[in-house]
Amino acid sequence: MKFRILATFSALLLSAPSALGVQRALAPTRGDLAGWLAAVGIELAYLSLAFAAFADQRRQRLASRVARAAVLTAITLNVLADYAARVPAGLSGAAQFLATFDWLLLALSVLESAPLATLAYTLATLLHTHSGSHPQPDASHTAQHTAHTDTHTAQHTAHTDTHTAHTQRTASYRCPHCGAALAKQQQYAAALRYGHCGKCKGK
Repeated sequence: MKFRILATFSALLLSAPSALGVQRALAPTRGDLAGWLAAVGIELAYLSLAFAAFADQRRQRLASRVARAAVLTAITLNVLADYAARVPAGLSGAAQFLATFDWLLLALSVLESAPLATLAYTLATLLHTHSGSHPQPDASHTAQHTAHTDTHTAQHTAHTDTHTAHTQRTASYRCPHCGAALAKQQQYAAALRYGHCGKCKGK
């Protein structure tokens, strides 16, 4: 229980600066309010989908893809906001970008921005796995498996009944002389006529 509380608190703390980076990246062109709405929406998207569990496997895979897309979006916007802070007016135009571009500053922006959203998403996924909330099998797959099992059971029962009937029928045909079991009614009739079967021949 303590692990879940600490991990949840850690995921929220990591998502907060990531949300701030998203807001700063969008605010200059979209406005402060739109930036905050997008920031909170992106962070909640990948955190909530990391906990999501769907019975349909296709929906579960789609939820995982959407969560990863939200994480990548947060990372990209955080890198842009961090680079813009390191290189003022460096993203104001193509000419200005080429004139002020710095690989080292871009690498630092990536290294400082990527872990925030990535760690928050990883912690949320770990919490989901630890809670044991695994998706249930698809209902159609379960129904098909049940039908297959029922069919197999019915076939096995029919085969057993046939074998039992055959054994009982065979056991009722015995040689009047030596008592050996006879497989066919014709052999039994012949043994009754001659007083012995082909196995003992009256010995």
